[in-house]
Amino acid sequence: MTTPTLSRRLFVAALAGGALTAVAGCVPNMPVIQMPVIQLPGASAQLGFGLWAGVPGAKFGDRINRTVDVRRIVGPRGWTHPVTGQRMTVYMRTKWEKSGTKTSYYTLRPDGTALARVLDRRPGAADRYFTDDAFFPVGPWRSGMSRSYDMAQHVGGKATRYRVTITVTKSSFTHKGRPGSMEYIWTERNQSGRKTKELRYIYSPGIGLADVDNLMK
Repeated sequence: MTTPTLSRRLFVAALAGGALTAVAGCVPNMPVIQMPVIQLPGASAQLGFGLWAGVPGAKFGDRINRTVDVRRIVGPRGWTHPVTGQRMTVYMRTKWEKSGTKTSYYTLRPDGTALARVLDRRPGAADRYFTDDAFFPVGPWRSGMSRSYDMAQHVGGKATRYRVTITVTKSSFTHKGRPGSMEYIWTERNQSGRKTKELRYIYSPGIGLADVDNLMK
């Protein structure tokens, strides 16, 4: 056997050995990224701002001026939170009732998982301001999925802390002939864990809020 032939065989063997080493996972400086996997029951959906606004395809930041029955949503507008001093983008939702007009301001949570109330104004009651709230699910949610948030309600300079939980019971279903509707339950508990509010909401494309039910009656 000549020297060149031997050299070629050693070279091929070295390549084969390197390939086996790579298959065995012994390649240095190769980071391993492990993504968390959450398995939950039911269908999943990408819940958008447009479902809340009643304008299919609308995104947070788009101009909205829409009235459905007694409810109207207008925005976006700049607003300064009187408790935190933070300047933020909000949408104003009004509802006309016999007792007067109810007004609420909503913004997008920094984590992008929900719309949050920042102001609630009702006839005959003191204004309520909120920090770290969550009220309407946004983004990827799955039927049966729940998320909890610690928030505070501020009235007359006094803060009261609550834990709110959003549970999406149906991420996408047909409600009164409208496919793509979504149903969720919103629960509020005080610091001792006692349930103080629980409501079921249904939102439908092109309508927004289609149905609401107080589950504590």
